[in-house]
Amino acid sequence: MNTIPEFSNTSSPFDPTATSASRYTGRVCLVAVLVVLWASSGFFIVGADEVAVVQICGRVERTDSGIVLLRNSGLYFHCPWPITQVSHIRLNEVRTITVGSSEVDNINTEDQFLQPIDSAQQSQLLSGDKNVLHLQLNISYRITSDQIDDWLFGSTAGEERLKLLASSVLADVVLRSGVDFVHTLGHNEIRQAVLHRLHQLVRQNSLGVDIDDVTIASVAPPVRVKADFVDVMNARADRETYTNRARAYESQRQSDAKAEAAKLKDEAHSYARRKIDLAHAEAESFNRLIDQFVLASEADSASYTDIRQRALHRHFIDTLGKVLQKVDTKVLLDSGKQVDITLHRKPDGP
Repeated sequence: MNTIPEFSNTSSPFDPTATSASRYTGRVCLVAVLVVLWASSGFFIVGADEVAVVQICGRVERTDSGIVLLRNSGLYFHCPWPITQVSHIRLNEVRTITVGSSEVDNINTEDQFLQPIDSAQQSQLLSGDKNVLHLQLNISYRITSDQIDDWLFGSTAGEERLKLLASSVLADVVLRSGVDFVHTLGHNEIRQAVLHRLHQLVRQNSLGVDIDDVTIASVAPPVRVKADFVDVMNARADRETYTNRARAYESQRQSDAKAEAAKLKDEAHSYARRKIDLAHAEAESFNRLIDQFVLASEADSASYTDIRQRALHRHFIDTLGKVLQKVDTKVLLDSGKQVDITLHRKPDGP
């Protein structure tokens, strides 16, 4: 008698029902992992040197007063992407853009030196006296916190707009100036003019930035006329050298003249004081002599006139004695001849 084999209830590894269940479980796990990963994208970190601006469905988070809400450094969670978009901005970062370029910098030294330059790379500016110069300008700016929405959403290319504004301002300032002023003499004035004008245009165009400084990196003439510019600069330097030497010589001569004038003035004052003191002394001596004549006339029976005559005669005799001591030859008073009273050239001579 044939027996029918009995099959166990144990599932076979090739059971299609078990395979479907395992596939379903795997898909659920995969979806769960994806959901967790998608939800974790809602976490974002704001660095210590930056702030974050959050957009929910394209709308910017703002405070009750309508100002853009800035999130400082820390860990935050919001609705995952793409519901929420986070923009990170470094407010304290000083950014720099360059306007223009030097013609010499654009030349490839490996090839021919005087090779043609692409007009799109040139920074030729026309001065007020119709000369061409290559000028390079560096502009330092920062994003302002009170206008951060203008920087993020006001323009699709805020840095390019700032660069175009700086180029137009620079061209206008150079066009109003001469070549010597732009090339060597007026760098500080040009920098101040460009900086002042850029401040106004940035506010008017709502770029959301603040200009910190403007520096002129280089000013160079075209290569073909560079030698002529060098000659002019050398001539100007020689002129300044000669002018400075002349001014130094003039200052020295003026100092010497003032010193000599002061010396002569002091000597004149000293001489005047000596003469005045001597005159005062002689006047005082004469007054004392007159007083003596008066006293003598009162004590003696002789008159004032007689006493004065005797005094003058005695003074004449004393003076004549001093003079005759210096006479070269002897004097004969009763000879009736002319008297030679030639004096010695030196009082102490023979």
